[in-house]
Amino acid sequence: MALGRTAATIAYAVAAVVVVPSHLRWVALLCTAVAFAGAAYSWRAGIDQPVRRVIGLVVMAAGGHALYVVDPSSPGWLLAGIAISVALAVLPLPVAVPFVVVTAGTGALIAELRNPAAIVPLLAGCTGFAVLGAVVGASRQRADQAERLLVSEHAARQAEARAQVYAERARLAREIHDILAHTLSAQIVGLESARLLMRKGALDDAVLQQIDRAQKLAREGLDETRQAVQSLRGDTRPTAEAVAELAQSANATLSVEGRPEPLAPETGLAVERTVREALTNVRKHAPGAAVRIRLAYREGRVEVEVHDSGSVTRSGLHDTGTGYGLTGLRERAELLGGKLDAGPVDEGEGYRVWLTIPR
Repeated sequence: MALGRTAATIAYAVAAVVVVPSHLRWVALLCTAVAFAGAAYSWRAGIDQPVRRVIGLVVMAAGGHALYVVDPSSPGWLLAGIAISVALAVLPLPVAVPFVVVTAGTGALIAELRNPAAIVPLLAGCTGFAVLGAVVGASRQRADQAERLLVSEHAARQAEARAQVYAERARLAREIHDILAHTLSAQIVGLESARLLMRKGALDDAVLQQIDRAQKLAREGLDETRQAVQSLRGDTRPTAEAVAELAQSANATLSVEGRPEPLAPETGLAVERTVREALTNVRKHAPGAAVRIRLAYREGRVEVEVHDSGSVTRSGLHDTGTGYGLTGLRERAELLGGKLDAGPVDEGEGYRVWLTIPR
């Protein structure tokens, strides 16, 4: 493009000088130089410098008109036409339209004075250059708009990616916080009980029982933390398989309704933690009770129900924990658009935990 502009400039300068009479060639060369200086000044002006562009185009058109005044047979009108085209291509319409009218009118006035027969061809040429400039300007606007849309889309994708990273961090922090708050508080209670027993001179077996219970809670908390991290990162087994293993470890009866399908990591984790918490509560409050687990894949949602038959005996674990396990799961289900209900079924019919959550 640079070579093309250079070649066109040289060719035009030679043509402008050759066609005029010999005694006017220095004047023609000066007019051409002025026009080219204005064109270069306008070309080097940035998009944010419309005043410089207008000044450059005015100088360019003035040089062309001056060359046309020197010799009506010279191609001075061509420079004015190019200035019209460039103005409509790069300048705002409120600025370009007056410039086009003044430039074309000045050319027509010069033609009227110097060569009346050239008025119609000159106006036709100016019209052609104006149409060309308008088409180029519209193309530039569409290109600029497309570029801005691409930039906006890229920024939106980056923002979405950052939001996903922050959301994942928040989920990990929430899961780990809940697990540690639950297990550590239970450990503190157990260790405090062991300390009090030792102060009262209790038997070693009672103290060891409290320490063993705290150790078990620590191990379970570590396992749950590892499973939560794996689930949130998608590096985990299917939910149906995890629920089946929990049911087997608790000697519970499991029934699966519908076709098992992959679930979102947070959804699968909510289902697994609900079953785990319900089975833990059965061991604490209803040892020896028969437990039924129902996992149902419905249209657009998944349901899980843990129902125990109840027990009249009490476990030594009934006073452990914080009592906020199901409350935390209920809040988690609501955050995911689901619902969790827990409570006794009927008198003597045991306890039921039921979760429904979108897939």
